[in-house]
Amino acid sequence: MNIPALQTEPVQGGDIWRDTRKNVEINVGKICNNKCVFCLDGLPATDMRRYMPYPEMQAEIQRWYESGTRSVGFLGGEPTTYPWILDAIRFARELGYTRIAVATNGTKFFRHEFVDRILDAGLTRVTMSMHGHNPKLEDALTRVPGNFEKKKSGLQYLLKKKAEGFLADNVSVNCVVNAWNYKYLPQIVRFFFDLGLDDVRLNFVRSEGYAETDTSLIPKLSDVVPYVMKAVLLNEYHFKKNLTLGSFPLCVLPPELIGSKGLARRYVGEFRDLDTDCSIKTLTSDGFPDGIATIEDGRARFNWQDRKRYDLKAQPEARCTGCRYGNVCEGVWKNYLPIHGDSELRAIK
Repeated sequence: MNIPALQTEPVQGGDIWRDTRKNVEINVGKICNNKCVFCLDGLPATDMRRYMPYPEMQAEIQRWYESGTRSVGFLGGEPTTYPWILDAIRFARELGYTRIAVATNGTKFFRHEFVDRILDAGLTRVTMSMHGHNPKLEDALTRVPGNFEKKKSGLQYLLKKKAEGFLADNVSVNCVVNAWNYKYLPQIVRFFFDLGLDDVRLNFVRSEGYAETDTSLIPKLSDVVPYVMKAVLLNEYHFKKNLTLGSFPLCVLPPELIGSKGLARRYVGEFRDLDTDCSIKTLTSDGFPDGIATIEDGRARFNWQDRKRYDLKAQPEARCTGCRYGNVCEGVWKNYLPIHGDSELRAIK
């Protein structure tokens, strides 16, 4: 595919462009009101589904604030179902956090009075998971009838409130790219930008949870990338908004994109993402390799970028050794390799 190289200064790997605030994402519990076909959690153990008691939440928010963190996000499961979500947001604001976010499936946001209350508590950013541009696709992927219209209504109201001066850190959408929706990526991106959003992220699906048992949800990267690039071109020449690619190994993307510092900075997650720590409930230290996380008080605390690079993703030696982007690229999801192998990967010299 012939992608115009608008800027040709090469990316050497050390010049990273991103928000420099320290960020932490706190998991409130694994309860969720959707059943997405690719859900990472699948059906979590009963103890993992229990909500974090509010005194523990307060202590966790305080702990990270005292460490110098000024950006906090809440995730699940589904954080908007957390009984004390308004209290947690209000507490974070009163402590002095400057960025307070939720990563949500958005189903509850069609209740506009709830949006008003969560914004009044101090929320500054909403990232909504939405994976289709019409009811047929979105409702099938989330397995909730009527979900598309609820999410659309919620997004429209959030954008209205943003125009009124709320949500200083924006409204964004995360779209999980999978075998059901990848051929519609240009239409999906157009739908979101036409709706009024200016920040969309396309995350390549991870083969865990429900998707681990249904590998037909995992397309080949080489099949997906042409549609991703159509979406990039649509944005580059028409919308000119924030479109970020997440969990795509750099070598599967066109060299015209990766070799241009300007384009790489605008589109590739490794060059844009907020450096993020995580705090989640855990029943055991199993699943966390030595050095990745600290485990205490029933919680695992780790850096998300480190966990991806050194635990969840791989850079196959036969394919990646000597790649000039080896210190930037996180690699490919490990669970992708048993499904499609590593033949699509290559070292960029």
